[in-house]
Amino acid sequence: MNIKSAMGNKNSEIQAVAEKVRMEFEQKRIPKETLSMLYSEYNPDVDGNIFTTEAEKIFPRLNCGLTSIYLKKMLGGEVIRGRYDGHDHTFLLLNNQVIDTTADQYRGPRVYVGELKLPWTTK
Repeated sequence: MNIKSAMGNKNSEIQAVAEKVRMEFEQKRIPKETLSMLYSEYNPDVDGNIFTTEAEKIFPRLNCGLTSIYLKKMLGGEVIRGRYDGHDHTFLLLNNQVIDTTADQYRGPRVYVGELKLPWTTK
């Protein structure tokens, strides 16, 4: 297998994980305790229980940080507090690839795995 094929396979795997995570959020299948703990570690100034309860009601709006920290737990990478099309937005950056499962809150793609390019920025 050449390097290009290996990269393509890896991107397909990451895409599959991102799609699965999006579906799990939509179907409320991720334990709230897990999300609350992760969010409290990510943003200790906010009560994770309250935030995750409210976020669940309005998904995908205001869920970018929550989905990104959950994706980081699964894939690694770095949670980026950047922008999408001029809006504050959080996404995962892994090997210079954006993994974003909530850009549709700003009329972007439902799930995006690809290069860091406009409308995504790191601010």
